[in-house]
Amino acid sequence: MTLPVVNSHDEWSHLEEVIVGTPFHLDYHDDSSFKMFFYDNLKDANSRGVFYRRKPDNRFRDECFEDAEGLVTLLEAEGVTVRRPQSLDTVPAVTTPHWTAPMGHALMSRDNFLIVGDEIIETAPLIRSRYFEADLYKELFTEYFERGARWTVAPRSRLLDRNFDYSYIVQEGYTGPVPADPFYEIMFDGAQVMRLGTDLVFNAATENHRMGARWLSRHIGSEYTVHEVSVADNHIDGKILPLRPGTLLVREGVPLDSLPEKLQKWDVITYEWFDKPVESEQDGVPFLASQSIGINVLSLDEERVVVQDIQLPLIRSLEKAGFTPIPCRWRHGRSLGGGFHCMTLDIRRRSQPLSYL
Repeated sequence: MTLPVVNSHDEWSHLEEVIVGTPFHLDYHDDSSFKMFFYDNLKDANSRGVFYRRKPDNRFRDECFEDAEGLVTLLEAEGVTVRRPQSLDTVPAVTTPHWTAPMGHALMSRDNFLIVGDEIIETAPLIRSRYFEADLYKELFTEYFERGARWTVAPRSRLLDRNFDYSYIVQEGYTGPVPADPFYEIMFDGAQVMRLGTDLVFNAATENHRMGARWLSRHIGSEYTVHEVSVADNHIDGKILPLRPGTLLVREGVPLDSLPEKLQKWDVITYEWFDKPVESEQDGVPFLASQSIGINVLSLDEERVVVQDIQLPLIRSLEKAGFTPIPCRWRHGRSLGGGFHCMTLDIRRRSQPLSYL
């Protein structure tokens, strides 16, 4: 059977084509939107102001390039077609009538997009520096559109300070200023959604996210069901990933009773939180991801799983459960804020719109 050029309904069916992100300057502008998004991992770090790492001799940057290319080589060796977005060669300013920020890189492809069946959905970024990041994917998406894919852009917030719901970070200890006249708008990332065929599990921690869940539910219609959960600050794939029907990879400590009832009955492989650091901080770049970033694996099918090579306990757990782990080097996932699942966007899997919940 010939599949549509864009066809992906879940996280585990046989992967045929994928987009792998492209790094450049590998940094962010740490304005209020950045600090809110990464609050859980930055709240105990000292503020370092705006930071850049663009020097040609920068070892950190070079190792990220090398490891990203290593992932591409691995995927191609496993029979997957790999596509890449455009890469920056300068750092342009993102400017709206309300604010200015330097543009971010296009490394974490999962964040700003959601593939539902044959449709590409550009989601509503929460970080100002990522507002026009989708521009780096326009030529790819235009090609997919011309070959039959559907293509939608979700409503985007103005990302004014008053548009953000501060309730989550206040609950987590934030004591800074909060706008007195809030006006919430839609904000959500593709990585907040766990795809289980016609069941979409949407992590929502703020009213911005909940508005995004309502928009998605109305947009995709009655064929799909959006299940709203609250298990993380933003992205769900740092806490839970489905590896195949009936099996979840779950970070230790995640409350399973907050998941849909049928999902609570799936077998669980527990990702154990390391007690010792598995990555070292580089040249003042803060850790944007938690110690458990190794859970962010990429399934090539219901057996093969690409996993960070240093995650030895996880590799053993996967093997014990009947999976085939494929180790791959990824030295700076915590600093960059993502692993192999974050870096990739499934374009075509041999999947069908089945109901699992």
